[in-house]
Amino acid sequence: MSFRWIQSILRLMFAILHYEKYVWSTASCGKFTAPLLQTLSPRFSDSMVGMTFALQYAIVASMAGWAGFAADAQEKKYSSWGCGRLIVLTFGIFIGTLAFLGHGVPEHFSNIFPSGSTVILVWQIAMRCFYAVAFGLAAPCLDGLALAHLECAEGTSTIDFGKERMYGAIWWGLGSLAAGVGSDYFGFDFLYAIIVVSAVATYISMGVYLWGVNNDSTGSFKSHAVTDTNGAMSRPEYQHQEATSTGESNASLSNGELLCMVCKTGYGQALLFFTFTLSMGISVVDNLAFIFFDSLGSSYTMDGLTVVFTVLFEIPVFYVAPKLLEWYGPGKLLLAAGIAYIIRVIGYTLVPEGKMYLILMLEMLHGVTYAGSKAGSVEFIAQIIPEGYEASGQGILIFVTYSGVVGGLVIAGWIQELFGARVMFRLMAAIVSFGVVVLLLAEILHDRRREKKESVSQESNRRRGTKEPVSQNSNDEEHCHLTSSDSYFADESTERYMTKLKYDSLGKYVKDW
Repeated sequence: MSFRWIQSILRLMFAILHYEKYVWSTASCGKFTAPLLQTLSPRFSDSMVGMTFALQYAIVASMAGWAGFAADAQEKKYSSWGCGRLIVLTFGIFIGTLAFLGHGVPEHFSNIFPSGSTVILVWQIAMRCFYAVAFGLAAPCLDGLALAHLECAEGTSTIDFGKERMYGAIWWGLGSLAAGVGSDYFGFDFLYAIIVVSAVATYISMGVYLWGVNNDSTGSFKSHAVTDTNGAMSRPEYQHQEATSTGESNASLSNGELLCMVCKTGYGQALLFFTFTLSMGISVVDNLAFIFFDSLGSSYTMDGLTVVFTVLFEIPVFYVAPKLLEWYGPGKLLLAAGIAYIIRVIGYTLVPEGKMYLILMLEMLHGVTYAGSKAGSVEFIAQIIPEGYEASGQGILIFVTYSGVVGGLVIAGWIQELFGARVMFRLMAAIVSFGVVVLLLAEILHDRRREKKESVSQESNRRRGTKEPVSQNSNDEEHCHLTSSDSYFADESTERYMTKLKYDSLGKYVKDW
């Protein structure tokens, strides 16, 4: 079997795994969750729904970093490529499925759960908390596995994550449409059926994918794990690295050290701050928008159609994301996502009752927001985090993202109940606008810095051509290379920090050579 044919089969297997995971997510944590909770218990007011989601995502934020680290650690213990991350993903899917099915328990045990009682409210909140643990386990594993897969496959790299995520967007849209139509005809019990079927299909796709990589004759997906003299597992890329005077190694990087690598620069801090504020805004449209749509006269089928319209624009943005990242970088892609969000939610506040078709038009902007933010932030983290720490890096990103989600839901649920949804959406637009301004200033400073370094590099090259002595110190060549070849670092303190670090040929940080 030819190399290209084998790679195509593995790519198809991984795409199927993506499909099933996002169908599972549609049923268990999609936009129908808020209406579901208000149906399960009349005690779920808008503010209570917001607080429940805030608690849920706070657990996700606290779990994600640890889960990513655990998945990467498990990956180094197994001789089969991808097995460690898939094991953690398996536990996440299993726990999440049981937690979601748990929402239906009070309906069948009315003697223990009296109708409208506080016991039902507490039970439903507990089920969302268990689900949050599951999602915190699953999310960084799947994204980390995707990045590792793209690094191994022929002709792909982490910059192609947007194209891979595009398949998930397609099935998120189809799953949401099916959930909306099914809920209109059969009630929310239809969601329980979807999650069981999708969980089983996800496990089957995991097994098929693992079988595919184990039988890969090209060698691209052969495990790099080997046993050292102490019986510990290590990868060949680490075997060529010698410990520094501190005695540390790349394999000992903690989540705190990885986070410091991202936040060490002014540009990195600005980008993470923007990611935080945009996540506050997105949390509202992802979790509370259907409650607002119901007040405009929407049905569950129409709610499902809104998701389809978002996906229709996510697909092309995800598809061209590699080119957009290559041309403009992650920062400018994130700025476009923020501006699209602001226009969208301001538009919400202007839609009169009964004009849901206007909402459908505005939902197209969500494709730009979500696809741009996802592709830009994942690529930014992927270029900084060392190889072998893909899931850990995505766990850190999820921590920042869901910390923003928690803040947004706490504020939004309270504001929506007191002043209405339109006031709440305007407040979210203002918060995201502040994040856009911060990132825009960082981008401007970065562009000026890059232009300055390019001119210094050109002058240095001209002097070498004419054999003129270089007037600055002997580190100019390395100094210019580091600051001009990596588009993620901008300010003076960053420049000084970078000259103390070691980078490989792709500009990735390597702790020890």
